[in-house]
Amino acid sequence: MKIFISCDIEGVGCVVRPEHSTVSGRDYGLARRLMTAEVNAAIEGAFEAGAEGVLVADAHNVGLNLLPEELDERAELVMGSPRPLAMMEGVDQGFDAAFLVGAHAKPGTANGVIAHNFHGRLGDCRLNGLSVGELGLNAALAGLFGVPVALVTGDAATAEEAENLLPGVETVVVKKGLGAYAARCLHPAVGRARIREGARAALARLGGLRPWLPEQPTVLELDTTTASSADQLERIPGFTRTGPLTLKSEPAPFRRVFALFHLATDLLDKVPYI
Repeated sequence: MKIFISCDIEGVGCVVRPEHSTVSGRDYGLARRLMTAEVNAAIEGAFEAGAEGVLVADAHNVGLNLLPEELDERAELVMGSPRPLAMMEGVDQGFDAAFLVGAHAKPGTANGVIAHNFHGRLGDCRLNGLSVGELGLNAALAGLFGVPVALVTGDAATAEEAENLLPGVETVVVKKGLGAYAARCLHPAVGRARIREGARAALARLGGLRPWLPEQPTVLELDTTTASSADQLERIPGFTRTGPLTLKSEPAPFRRVFALFHLATDLLDKVPYI
């Protein structure tokens, strides 16, 4: 049994503000250690449940967050960017299940801690009319290669989002949001113990899970948070502007749709905010 883990930082326990999640933040070093420890807990639980191999994709920012020397030595690590499958790079290499560790809620979620979707200038994202965030996009990428998402860890809002989208998924709540940038957090040791147990529990009932993928061909709709962002994105071939802040794609296979989304996020990174 081979397990793929994609790890983000905003959903890690005791990470609540940009001071934790941004490279220049005063507590980023602490957040890196907390992130690495939660991933190790998931790895440990996976091996205890019978995993024979684990690949971890460092999926926050440019993929240079986990502390390699502190990572469980049984796992391999995907680092750096850009990469074609973004947060899920490597999931196409033949895995039995995927874990999303440190996941966060989609934009606009009440009490979703540091909620966003790849980029602060993107709002809601819809696949065939269904609103999804990073969690849904990543689950769809896993599903494209026949891999079910078995475990999601993060705040309470993210757990609810995962359970609504992915029937049967195991969720572990390490904090409860008290707004966009505050949370009631478990002690890190308690959170890690629950993640370890959650990984074991998820794999114990893996046979009942099915990969999730939107119906294909898929139509992508993106809402931006500024008109200038929509101005920029409508220049991408494949997008049509359907409203002041909204772009819509033509129906296409999901892999193509995700590539379009990924290009949009890269363009917004390159063009200064106006």
